[in-house]
Order: sequence, then C-alpha cells, then structure tokens
Amino acid sequence: MASSTQDPAPAVSGRRRSSSTERRSRPSLGSLPPPTVALLRQAGRIARGIGARAFLAGGPVRDLLLGRPVLDLDLAVDGDTRRFGNELARTLDGRVVYHARFLTGTVHRPDGGRVDFARTRTETYPKPAALPTVRPATVEADLVRRDFTINAMALEITPGRFGRLIDPHSGRADLDARLVRILQPASFRDDPTRVFRAIRFAVRLEFEIEPETLARMRDAVAARLPGLLTPERALHELQCFCAEEHAPRMFEAALREGLFPACFEHRPSPDFLGRFQRLNRRKCDPALLFIFVLAELPDNPRFPVTTEQRDAARAVRERRTLVAGLARARRPSTVCRRLRPVPEPALRIIAALASPPVHAGIRCYLDELAAVEPLLRGHDLAALGLRPGPAYRQILEALRDARLDGRVRTRADELSLVRRTLSRSKD
Repeated sequence: MASSTQDPAPAVSGRRRSSSTERRSRPSLGSLPPPTVALLRQAGRIARGIGARAFLAGGPVRDLLLGRPVLDLDLAVDGDTRRFGNELARTLDGRVVYHARFLTGTVHRPDGGRVDFARTRTETYPKPAALPTVRPATVEADLVRRDFTINAMALEITPGRFGRLIDPHSGRADLDARLVRILQPASFRDDPTRVFRAIRFAVRLEFEIEPETLARMRDAVAARLPGLLTPERALHELQCFCAEEHAPRMFEAALREGLFPACFEHRPSPDFLGRFQRLNRRKCDPALLFIFVLAELPDNPRFPVTTEQRDAARAVRERRTLVAGLARARRPSTVCRRLRPVPEPALRIIAALASPPVHAGIRCYLDELAAVEPLLRGHDLAALGLRPGPAYRQILEALRDARLDGRVRTRADELSLVRRTLSRSKD
C-alpha cells in the first residue's frame, strides 16, 4: 500500500491542542437552548411511549461536546421509526416526510425548522461507491457504520437515560486529540465521499487527519475511487466545500491530495485557487463559488445542474473573450449588448475577478443599465401605423440603445426617432 512510503504529513495543518480544562469540562444537553432541550425531552417521551429508545447522534453530539453551535437535530430511533415520526409531527404540529428505502425521515416544523430522524441501522455496500443496503439494528451497531469516530457518538434522550453518552469508538478521546479517524479500514472504499468529508472536518474543526486514516485516504485517491461516485454525489461534496467558512483551505487540501484528477479526471488551472480565494474575500455567496468551481471542470452533460448554472459556468470559462470585448466597447449600448446574454451569476463572478475598470463596467450594467427600457411600447408603435412583427423588437431595441447612449431622453424624442426610422425605411 502507498501508506508505507507516502509523506505522513496531514492533509491539513494548524492543529490546536486542547487544554486540560477542555478535556475535563464538557457541555451537556442542558447547555442547549431551552426550546431545543424541551423538544428533545418530548421526542424521548414519544420514543418511550412506543416502546423505543431515541438518541441525539452524530454531528450534533460532536458539536455539542466541542462547545460549537448545534445547528441541526439528527435523531436516531431504535424502534418503530415511522410511528415515531408521525407522533413527533403531530406533537410539533408539523409535517413528516419518510424515506422507506433508507429508514429515514424529516419532520418539517411550522416555524421552518426541521428534525431529521433515522432508524438505528447497519449498512452494507454491494460495491465501492454504491449506495448502501440498510437494515434495522441497535444503536451500538448503528455507530459502527459512521464515517469517523468523532461522528460515532450518541446522547440518549429517552426518559431515565436522558443525556447518557454512548461512545464505543473513543470519539471523545479523538475530539480531545483533535483527530479525524475512520472506523473501518474499508471506509473510503465503501464510500469515497468520505475523502471529501475528511478534508472538510479537518479544516472546519482545525483537526488533523490521523496518520493511518490519511494513508488509507491517499490509497483511495491513488486508486481513483472517488471517480466511481455519481456526478450528483461528487458535485454535492463540492457544494458542501463552497458553503464552508474556510472553503479555500478545503480546496487547497483537495488539490494537494490529487482529489480533482481522481474524481473528475481533470486538474483545475494553476490560478484556480488564487481566483477562488479572491472570490471568497469578496464575500461571494456559496452558489456563485460553486459555479466558479463548475467552470473549472469540463462541461459534462451528466452533471445534474440547472440550465442557468451550466450556462453561467460556460460564460465564466469564456470570460477572457467577454472582457476583451468590453475593453473595446465605447458606448453604453455596446456594453449592454455584450453583457445582456450572459447569466447574471456569471457576470457577478467575472466582475469580482476582473480589473477595476471592467469590474466597474459590469457593476454599472447590473445596478443601472440593465434596467433601462424605452418609454414607448408596442401599442405606441401600432398607433404609428406599424404592424406587429419582428420590426417591433428591432425598433424597441434601437430605442433602448439610443436611450442608453443619451441620444433620446423623452417620449417625444423616441417618437421622433421612430418616425425618422420609418421614413427612411419607406425611402
């Protein structure tokens, strides 16, 4: 295996050592906001009422023990999950959506919040990168299937056991050591998305990837196992990167580990990371960052993206041609004609990457010029004796250009221009 010869340096540096105070003092369920604690207690009572057990599991437990905000509630239920979801939805006056294949569900609350729940279960993978086959199991067996030890903990919320930590894989110790560690040797082979996730957690939490885990991750990349993922799953992981506060560091690690050639058979341009960092510094939202990343990949018809995303990515790829044309434009109408066919997300990306003059020109278009329209409308042209047809669009576009360039200012100016145009056409 490559693990015996590769550089053992972690994919992410900057590890902070936790203090002895951090190791001794751990937040508990009681440190959550009171409404969240009340919801968990209610969920626990529902589970007991149907003869089941319920747990807060995975990422929320990790974040709680680290003293980080708990943004999502992921519940695991050892019992009748469908009945549990129905009862929880009734109690919360919400709506439940159940996914029978994976034994999971979501309760959508009236306030817009959500509670995800799943049957405690085992997973088996028929082949690398395939979606798993799931079967009901105990909570202990459920934790074995998790990606990393720091995500393989649960806090029971069933009455009588409320707040009891279940940590069979020393996840708490790895939190103290600030390590990302897989549970199974075949973890990356079974689910290559875990390569992305290992990088994401290491950067987000300022952890290191444990040496043996790093070696197996590099073996998976060398074997190009991420390339077995469906385009939908691979692109989802890139979107997750883009949504993170430290997205540039995640892409830096992914590039260093060779993840793009392994997953997409393509290596981004040499200036990709610098340009991504520039977009990030300009506070571009994750949707724009994702389009920029998409533009670095070959256009693949199998990519499950929207038409706007695909068109925007194509425009970003061709931005040099667009920028060169803008540099030659002398009239506002010419600028608008060049920019109007380009999707707005692409324009925002190109503006953020461009020189100050081009940036100013695109911003002026987006903020002002794009909204400019002639005062005359189709019925005005009809009143002048013009029959509806392609000429309407041509005349209205000419009026808009004239208004952009300052050649007409009033309705009377526009009428005069149309009359002159019609007179010349008759001649």
